[in-house]
Formats: sequence, structure tokens, C-alpha cells
Amino acid sequence: MWMKNHKTRRSISRIKYSVFVLAAIYLCQCISTLPAPRASSFSDGDCMLYYMVNANGMKGLGHSILLLVDKEGCGMVFSFNGMQRSLRECLSGKSGIGKFSTGVMTADETAQFLQSGDLHLDGDQLTDNYDMALYRPITEAEYQTVLEQAAPYLEAEEDFSVLYEKWATEEDDAKKAEYQQALEEMGADENLPLYQIYTDNCDHAARRMAAAVDQELQEYNDSAWRITPNGNLKAFASKAEKWGVMTLGKQSLTERVLMFLIVF
Repeated sequence: MWMKNHKTRRSISRIKYSVFVLAAIYLCQCISTLPAPRASSFSDGDCMLYYMVNANGMKGLGHSILLLVDKEGCGMVFSFNGMQRSLRECLSGKSGIGKFSTGVMTADETAQFLQSGDLHLDGDQLTDNYDMALYRPITEAEYQTVLEQAAPYLEAEEDFSVLYEKWATEEDDAKKAEYQQALEEMGADENLPLYQIYTDNCDHAARRMAAAVDQELQEYNDSAWRITPNGNLKAFASKAEKWGVMTLGKQSLTERVLMFLIVF
């Protein structure tokens, strides 16, 4: 009996020690990947590119958007999210056509947003508070290049909306079934920029658009393994030292904890 109790206590001690070691390793990674504010060391460009995250978006996993600022200081934001599928279908891994929201701001509104983090625009995830951004200057030509990346998303959304309207208003059952089949086929067409919550979500879209003018981000995208917007922004910030890092407004305790703890 004594030997059995001794072995049990030793096993419990090993488990506690293992948990302590794993927790210590995890906290070290949290500390090492949390980026401190810094200025961008890029020198060329009259426009600006911002890769931003709302730390407590999507139930604490984060939500990413892209902000383009032209040489007059006016901003344009892009946000990608699911549209065709329900949350349950998304979580089960089904792909579908996404909602690609865009919004524009005056120079004053853009400056205020970068100070406060508060976004007040019509569109999915465009009325919310954003917490951290990576940024760099870009040229006018690069500005246009990033802008062009939005076209496939907007075209897919428009085509889906037209087809969905036909399906919703069709009274003939046979024709309605044809439209339903066409909608399903669109949601599985790999030639389209589909939304898939695990592999092609808001963060993938933002990074893919920005990577059109940034080789470092393109290389990161090719090897990224983090699955959350918070994790990817932090991981890329630790690699891309020429990008600037900034916080927007005042973060709540929840936002600070999420930004610190989420590294995957």
C-alpha cells in the first residue's frame, strides 16, 4: 500500500511539474511575441498601409481589417467575413461566398480613427473598436495595386447576390432548385475567393491583399501556421522589423489580456 501511494504521489508531482513547465514556456512565448510600439523604417511612399486587428472580435479570436490611406490622408477600409453559410456551417468547415465590406473616411475621420481605434462605418465589422496595427508607407502605384486586390471579392459577392435574389423570388420549384444548386456550386468553386473560417478568413484576406506590395508578408503567408488574427499579427510583427507597430486608443483589460495570451 505504501509503495502504491508513493507511486501515486510521484505521478501527481510529475504531472504538476509538466503543467508548470508548459505554462512557463507558453508565458515566455506570450511575452516574446507581444510587439512593442515602434516607427516604420520604410522611407518611400506618400500613402499608408495598415494591417489592423480588433483583439476581442470573433469571440476573442480577433478580427482583421486592412486600411489604405491615400496621399491626402483619406482612408479606405476592407473587411472580409462569412455570408453564405451559417455560423454552424462555418464551424463545420464549409466554404462559401464571403461578405467583403468596404468603407471610406475623410482625412479628419481617418486621423481620428487612428487615434481612438473607434470605427463608425456601415458594413460588416466596420462599426467596432480596433486595438493594434502594423503599418508602412507605400507609393501611389502600390496603393492602386492593393486596391485592385479587392476586385475578385467584390465581383464574387455581386454575382452571388444576383443569383440569391433570383432564388429568393423564384416561385417555380424546378427553377428554384436550379438556382439553389448554382448557389451551392458557387460556394465550392475554388476559382473564387471563398470564405472558409479556418483557412480563408478575414485575416487571410487582409494579409493576402497587403502582400501584393510587400515581399516579407508574402513570405510569411507562405509559411504562416497561426490560426487566429491576433496570433498572426503578433507573429508577423516579430519578423517584419521594418513595419511600424501602433496601438489605437485605450485598450480594455479584456483586450490587453487577449492580445497578450493569444499566440496561436
